[in-house]
Amino acid sequence: MELTSAKTAPSWARRAVKIIHRYTREHSEPPTFRELFSELATQDPDYADHEEAWSSRAVRNLVMVHWRRQGWVRYRTETRTLRSGPNANRDLFPATRSALREGARREAPQER
Repeated sequence: MELTSAKTAPSWARRAVKIIHRYTREHSEPPTFRELFSELATQDPDYADHEEAWSSRAVRNLVMVHWRRQGWVRYRTETRTLRSGPNANRDLFPATRSALREGARREAPQER
């Protein structure tokens, strides 16, 4: 439930995106779902209680479909196509206030 709930899913998805980026940088290819979830499981303080869920293929698929629909990750049916999604930067790593102000200045119509 934590991986798909409205309150905690963004936190887990943020961790997943960071792992995807780091893994891809280190191995020159993205992780598989299993590799991603193995790494995420190490960050679960209640791993002992959730061990069966972390190793479940059905749970991995359910979570990845949810995160894909939210735009946090993207992937194709082929192996090792896992990437951060179109909303990962916007939703998971919000811009700072100064960056937001700068963007507003660029978009504001110029007065003549």
